[in-house]
Amino acid sequence: MFHSLHGVGTVISIEEKVVLGQPTTFSVSSFGDDGLKIMVNLNKEEKMIRPIIEQDEIPKVMDHLQNWDSDLPTKAPTRYSMNLGKLKSGDIFALCEVIKGLTALSETRKLSPKDQTMLEQTRKNLAEELGLVRDVQTEEMEEIIDRACRGGSQN
Repeated sequence: MFHSLHGVGTVISIEEKVVLGQPTTFSVSSFGDDGLKIMVNLNKEEKMIRPIIEQDEIPKVMDHLQNWDSDLPTKAPTRYSMNLGKLKSGDIFALCEVIKGLTALSETRKLSPKDQTMLEQTRKNLAEELGLVRDVQTEEMEEIIDRACRGGSQN
């Protein structure tokens, strides 16, 4: 499974709990090496969590990353809010837009610390997912993503 803010995760258990007098089913998922665990209410639609993409979707994702033209707001708070909304949507193409937009912006000026952190984390999360599907190391996938953002080869 993929969480748009935490990356690739593993469902470790399904638990039933009573919340406000109602039985509720939760998925307990683990993310990364830092031991982060979250519980997701399975009775409620959750946009930030989705299945890992399929192999045949990767060319579309890479094409979007390479060819999408970014037009970001100039004010950092507005830009951050817009990008956070894209991340929370859970849409892989929106993740690509955040990466592409912030990468393009970083080539013309220094990113704010929040933008820089968002770029690094989003790039790592996308690389982790695509690397898992393609059976490629995350670091190598990050290089492929960087080349695609700059309009280069995706291999």
